[in-house]
Amino acid sequence: MKKIFVLAFTLFYIVSSSVGQKNLTMLGSMQFQGQTLASCWHYNHASGSEYALVGAAGGIAIVDITTPANPVLLFQLPGVNNLWHEVKVQGDYAYAVSEGIDPAGIKNGVQIIDLRYLPDSAPNKFYFGDGAILNMIEKAHSITTAGHYAYVNGHNITSLGRGVLILDITNPMSPVYIGAVTNRYCHDSYVRGNLIYTSDILDGLFSVYDISNPALPVILATQVTPGTFNHSTWLSDDGRTVFAADERNGAPVASFDVSDLNNISLLDTFYNGNFKLNEVHNVRVINDYLINPSYGSQLTIADVSRPDNIIEIANYTTGSSLCWDADPFPNSKNIIATDMQSGMLYIFSPQYIRACYLEGLITDSVTGLPIIGATIDFTTASIMKTSDLLGIYKTGYADSGTYTITYSKTGYVSKSISVLLQNGILTTKNIQLVPVGSGIISPESMEIKVSPSPANSYVQVQSSNYAISSWQIIDLRGRIVKENSSEFILENKFTIDVDDLSAGAYYINLKSSGQYVLKNFIKQ
Repeated sequence: MKKIFVLAFTLFYIVSSSVGQKNLTMLGSMQFQGQTLASCWHYNHASGSEYALVGAAGGIAIVDITTPANPVLLFQLPGVNNLWHEVKVQGDYAYAVSEGIDPAGIKNGVQIIDLRYLPDSAPNKFYFGDGAILNMIEKAHSITTAGHYAYVNGHNITSLGRGVLILDITNPMSPVYIGAVTNRYCHDSYVRGNLIYTSDILDGLFSVYDISNPALPVILATQVTPGTFNHSTWLSDDGRTVFAADERNGAPVASFDVSDLNNISLLDTFYNGNFKLNEVHNVRVINDYLINPSYGSQLTIADVSRPDNIIEIANYTTGSSLCWDADPFPNSKNIIATDMQSGMLYIFSPQYIRACYLEGLITDSVTGLPIIGATIDFTTASIMKTSDLLGIYKTGYADSGTYTITYSKTGYVSKSISVLLQNGILTTKNIQLVPVGSGIISPESMEIKVSPSPANSYVQVQSSNYAISSWQIIDLRGRIVKENSSEFILENKFTIDVDDLSAGAYYINLKSSGQYVLKNFIKQ
């Protein structure tokens, strides 16, 4: 976690007080007076009771959240006093680590907590390492659990690269060290099946390893992230996309196609709608929604069902500095979240809705070529996107309705349209922008027809309200391939021989009263 100053806390609090909430309803909260909060995770007891495990500064706290409106602190377990406390739950046991070191050596290593006896007690112990790492674990930055294994990230053992220690937890209270990822320092990790995704923050990337044999991890791929300071990653439900958050001011969450690890590609980048310069801290995915506890004390949710077009659908301002963590996986479907500086634990009810998607192609009205870097502005919703190297744009909004969308690019006449958007529906709008000074007028204003299309040997041009003085046929590369030899008044209905043209798409550039209009046709 980066250093944050008291002045920033105050400014965030003042600004956040004016920001509303969307699709997240706070059901209950609890303040840990005098303590900062870090990680949180849930535990669903066999009795049906639901608990939150909270990484408070003084140690792991266990809170009964069965009745969200009335959370009850059961007890706080012994732990080193430190800002960083991370916890995960596997089965009936929790595993916790801290960056702090107990001078007495009693509270170091990995804390293992037996949750079966809640709410009465939670027997716990500290594991310091066994075998080749006997008594060597003092601290770690984070911990991951999956199946019969725990993964200790960013530990203190320099001879093992401070990467990931892999522990067999078949016997939950007695881990057995079996292997390590040693290539780089690992800030956090995500595990599914035989793959581990490590957030190698100091190297500015994430790595993917095959851990089919946990004793001998094999590196498969690495990928640099946009902010080159990868803090956390999470995998999509279908396993084809990695979402990566960089802990760097102004850095986005990035989505990467990892369906082919030999050809990882960037799909999209996402910035929180409020406090855009305050980055996402951790990422979680549930049912194709991205859960984003973030700096600026904001919790946001984004629809990632189209991972190349990530759209925010929910937000809530939690405090004055950093919403550290959020867990959307309890059986209740509620989200538990922690705010660091205020020491607040929140229980939210999310409203998961599919976004309204707007996508299309922006081209030059003269050449037909794609326009790179055109701006797409939801003038009524404060959302801006730009077209890519192919002229393609992808954007959208959380709420259905009719919106004014303005398309612009330096050197072109801006164009505004009104679009009806609906939740869960993709609306496609292809846009042509007219170059400034070209004299071209919109084809919508001229009642001109070009037919047939597709054409074989000829096309017929018919105008009902403009006298046409000349014409040019232009291919998709902007080249004039055919034109009338001199300017003279043509009839409102005339035929052009196109038998000598190659098959493909063409534009007809028609001149009338010093103005131009483009119409397109296909030559078979």
